[in-house]
Amino acid sequence: MDPKGAVDVMGTHPDEISESGTDLGNLLGRTLLERKMYREAAHLLHLVQQTKLISDTAICIRLAKALAQERDSEGAAQVFRTALAIDPACVSAMRGLYEIAAKAGHSEEASRWLTRLAETDLSYSTVSYVYRERQKLPGNPGRAVRIALLSSYVLDWLIPYLDVESRKAGLIPEFYLAPFNQYTQQILNPRSDLYQFKPDVIFLALGLEDICPKIVVPMKENELARVQGAIVGQVLGLVREIESHSRALTVVHSFSALGRDGQGILQNRLANSFSKWLAVLNDELAGELRTHERSFLMPLDAVVGWVGRERSHQAKMWYMASMRIAEASLPELARYSMRYVKALKGLTRKCVVLDLDGTLWGGIVGEVGAEGVALGPTAPGIEYVDFQRALLGLTRRGILLAVCSKNNPEDALPVIRTHPHMVLREEQFAAMRINWRNKADNIREIAQELNIGLDSLVFIDDNPNERELIKQMLPEVLTVDLPKDPSLYRRMLEDMTDFDLLALTKEDEMRVAQYQANAKRQAAKITAVSLDEYLQSLEIQVAIDLAPRDALNRVVQLFNKTNQFNLTTKRYQVEDVIRFMESEEYRIYDLHVVDRFGDHGLVGTAVIRKQREEWHIDSLLMSCRVMGLGIETAFLERIYSDAVRERVVRLIGEYVQTKKNQPVKEFYAEHGFSLLKDEDGRQEWKLNVAATPIKKPSWITIGTRERAF
Repeated sequence: MDPKGAVDVMGTHPDEISESGTDLGNLLGRTLLERKMYREAAHLLHLVQQTKLISDTAICIRLAKALAQERDSEGAAQVFRTALAIDPACVSAMRGLYEIAAKAGHSEEASRWLTRLAETDLSYSTVSYVYRERQKLPGNPGRAVRIALLSSYVLDWLIPYLDVESRKAGLIPEFYLAPFNQYTQQILNPRSDLYQFKPDVIFLALGLEDICPKIVVPMKENELARVQGAIVGQVLGLVREIESHSRALTVVHSFSALGRDGQGILQNRLANSFSKWLAVLNDELAGELRTHERSFLMPLDAVVGWVGRERSHQAKMWYMASMRIAEASLPELARYSMRYVKALKGLTRKCVVLDLDGTLWGGIVGEVGAEGVALGPTAPGIEYVDFQRALLGLTRRGILLAVCSKNNPEDALPVIRTHPHMVLREEQFAAMRINWRNKADNIREIAQELNIGLDSLVFIDDNPNERELIKQMLPEVLTVDLPKDPSLYRRMLEDMTDFDLLALTKEDEMRVAQYQANAKRQAAKITAVSLDEYLQSLEIQVAIDLAPRDALNRVVQLFNKTNQFNLTTKRYQVEDVIRFMESEEYRIYDLHVVDRFGDHGLVGTAVIRKQREEWHIDSLLMSCRVMGLGIETAFLERIYSDAVRERVVRLIGEYVQTKKNQPVKEFYAEHGFSLLKDEDGRQEWKLNVAATPIKKPSWITIGTRERAF
């Protein structure tokens, strides 16, 4: 056999050769490698796109490694990419591309390959490799998060998975793992390493058999009640200790049984049923933790239940290594844990942008008509109805929906407006773009119309070409790889960790109605003769007061989600806000707004640090929904008026520049403040209270919270 001649023949007669199948190509590739004819092998692989003659990625991997050894990194990288073209899940090719990028000092590219590797292969060996290699790369940009793990059993293996999920969310994690079974000592000692670490979130995972070693099945009913009280009391005691020494969010894993209920088929008939007792125990614990603003109960059984109980707990690993949660459950546990971390860090996405054909209903409406689309009580069609129901559920916790579809409006709108099985009607969508324009341009317009950042959007489309376009042109948008099977759409949506909130506020529940009202405001603005006439026509009322305790959750939400009208972008949490509310040294205000079109709700907050002659405006922020209406001036005027009454001489304001708060860069200058300092993106401004009065706009009415709302 003349391998070189064979390659030449393939290059000159690709169509004829391609009919011979892949065996020839695989054989030829292996022969070239054995004879170390690397240049000819590389040429052979170059022909793969035309001939499709090689199906064995091992040939590519062997050649790429040989080229790398000969210091031909560019050639090796090209061959690794050829392997991925043959098999997109080729782990060896991803590793090779990572190693080439890392060696060349391309840390961002290297990090991307590590992320793709971990997404492709969830085995612990691969994910731990990714974690170790990630530590070798120079620091990548991103928000820091400090995560502490305390447990009564081995939970070390979870850290690499949490690292992967954090980095996918744009967070740079740092971990603290308490010494084995030393959670009590760490929690009770105020000078422990746990508190020195200053975590943002603490996961507390306790095994039922560890916290109560004497528990057996069956136990008498009165014994179970006594044990239940002791367990709940012990956990709550630990939570209170954490809260007294740390400002971290605490997430307690619910209790679960390692094996089956020992009472067999009588487990649901006996008064001392262990399974029923366990459910009541977790329910009581959840109820008690609801009274703690910074503590949550994670439903551990529900989380690992997706994997399956038999795979989630491995008896051998439990007995030999105190590893309660098996490897198969770690990816799911890490993903679910990120629901708390993302919500804590203000990474909740605000809007889902949806395609129509193939996404909200089956079929192409322009071809089959409104009556012919797959949408109804049976399959095919029920899958789309169920998906729409899940989307509707998102709107009830403040997530907006929008449409971005290449379609004729006269074809698509009748389905939305009149189809009997359509769950989502026109009023459920905060914005709609139904046209034949580039979807990237449409999505930019939707973000602008809703006055939210592109990084607040999720894009869902069944067309992979449209998804790839948005991934490339709008990388800030989270583009979801929709399953090919519509029956999996709802599961995909419910598995996403980007829509969770630490608390549901009145403003969240009102959000869709607020955007509908905003559309009416925009219509009024277009028809108004002048801007002044428009502002007068809005009949804006504001109520500004010291923030009460019942505003706590919404104020914390504003601190962690507001980016554009935010002068310092300080991310205060529940404990911080409570401290401001209870301190004589601080004032914390809240701002409510209504106009003739509707209630905006609580849309602003400000923190003032008081000194004898000076008040420092530590933070001042407002929802972008009410920007540009003069409300910010009315807000500042209230602070100014209170300062006058307190005989304050100066107001000191701070502006810290970020990528998103450029709209308020001139806020203090526009209100008469003079610049004192300007260093490293941080400015300090001063206002002499006696010399420079601040007055609210004439079109805004001030009222008390009770009277106006």
